[in-house]
Amino acid sequence: MSLTLDRNQLSFADYQESTFRPGFDGLRGIGFLLVMTAHIPAVTLFSYLQGWTAVWVFFAISGYLVTMLLIREERKTGAIAFGPFLVRRFLRIVPGYAAAILIYWGALFSLPPLAGEYGFFKEELPYYLTLMPEYTHSPVFTMFVHTWIIGVEVKFYLFFPAIVFLLIRNPGWRFGVTLATAVLLTAQGSFRAHSYCAILAGVMLAQILEWPRGYAAMAALTRVPAAVPLGLVAALFVMLRYVEVLPAVAVVATYLAAHVVLRDGIMRRVLGYGPLVYLGQRSYGAYLLHVLAIHIGYMAFGSTTDAGGLLTAGFTLLATIPAAELLYRTVERPAMDLARRLVSPTA
Repeated sequence: MSLTLDRNQLSFADYQESTFRPGFDGLRGIGFLLVMTAHIPAVTLFSYLQGWTAVWVFFAISGYLVTMLLIREERKTGAIAFGPFLVRRFLRIVPGYAAAILIYWGALFSLPPLAGEYGFFKEELPYYLTLMPEYTHSPVFTMFVHTWIIGVEVKFYLFFPAIVFLLIRNPGWRFGVTLATAVLLTAQGSFRAHSYCAILAGVMLAQILEWPRGYAAMAALTRVPAAVPLGLVAALFVMLRYVEVLPAVAVVATYLAAHVVLRDGIMRRVLGYGPLVYLGQRSYGAYLLHVLAIHIGYMAFGSTTDAGGLLTAGFTLLATIPAAELLYRTVERPAMDLARRLVSPTA
């Protein structure tokens, strides 16, 4: 039975055949730009963009992709290779993260205007070195605090597959456990708990889309023009000016991801724009390094005026993108190649 709803909608059969999700790289690229604006509060206009919400999009995409790939692996081989999964995730995240620690350490030590930040960095270094950056207590906008999302992702990779895929075999029970966990975390109410909820929202999207009826339901919900998800994003930004409702951020982020997955329309074509795709593919290194570039920009242009903030934003892009490319070529890509060799059956 075909579940194609219109010529712009991905059929269930085509969805099952591919793991590539066009549009996600562009979405990551826009997400990085928004996060950068959130870290430059000197520009008044940037406060209206609610750039921090892009992190919730990153989380939803991550939860979706990891779960979708694990489900496909289990269907193909009958089991989840948890060891190789951890090797791939470790070598995708940790080498770039470790290089960033060294880069920040060297910059803070050698640049006198950043000496005040050096004390915070040294104090929190044990958390950074043990992949626990989400437990630091430094003030917001200080160096390396933005890497808290790395700690959240690492905990997700360590515990989610082991609990949901190794201990539970029934897909319905897996979904139920995921939903119950999200409800409990929402009730707990901390910012960190809500960040895990955003990941679990992506997890549940992947689980739902593997069921024909679930796929049909999500296809119906996303059978709308691009103006609808964009309108939801705009409404969310307006709401967040007055009240912070983090579950709403997770829902909108996940719906946006679902629309990008299922609809081959104007939004996906925009997200397929070459520079956005490139930026998305380098977004991990760019995210790691951009806060250092912002602080250097502040040294040159000041941090108290809109003009200084805008100049800093321009400098950050000009400095971060080449630096991210260098990090990708010298650290990230060799580490990913090593992971492929280590987990390859012929290695």
